[in-house]
Order: sequence, then C-alpha cells, then structure tokens
Amino acid sequence: MTSDDDALRDRILESYKVVCICNKIKKGTIEKAIANGAKTLGDIKRVTRAGSGPCGVERGGVTRCTPVLREMLDKAK
Repeated sequence: MTSDDDALRDRILESYKVVCICNKIKKGTIEKAIANGAKTLGDIKRVTRAGSGPCGVERGGVTRCTPVLREMLDKAK
C-alpha cells in the first residue's frame, strides 16, 4: 500500500467514528451535512439528529457531542 492508500483508509475509518452516542450519528454523516450547507448547531441537529438525544435533556440542553459539533463547524469555515 502507498501512503495515499493509507491516508484514504484513515479518512474512511475516521468517518465511521460515532460522534453522537445517543443517536449513533457518525462523523461522516455530520461532515456531509456541513458540506451540504449546515452552518449552525441547529442545522446539524435538524438534518442529522446529532445533539438531540437524551443527554441533551439530562444536562440542561448541553449535549456531550456539542463541543465536537462546534469544532467540526469551526473547521469547515
């Protein structure tokens, strides 16, 4: 395998990491939503359901995945 193959494999594996545990939303799903125009946490929540699980209610609206979602939005700018 070449380094390009390794890099591609790593990107694919990274896209399968679960970001939102409650709803089992993978990083690739969120990346796709951002690429298709999601610009806010609300947009991501509406399109993917990430950040809308039980932990949001238990923690007063702050979900475990919110910091990761914000970071992904910031990187996309």
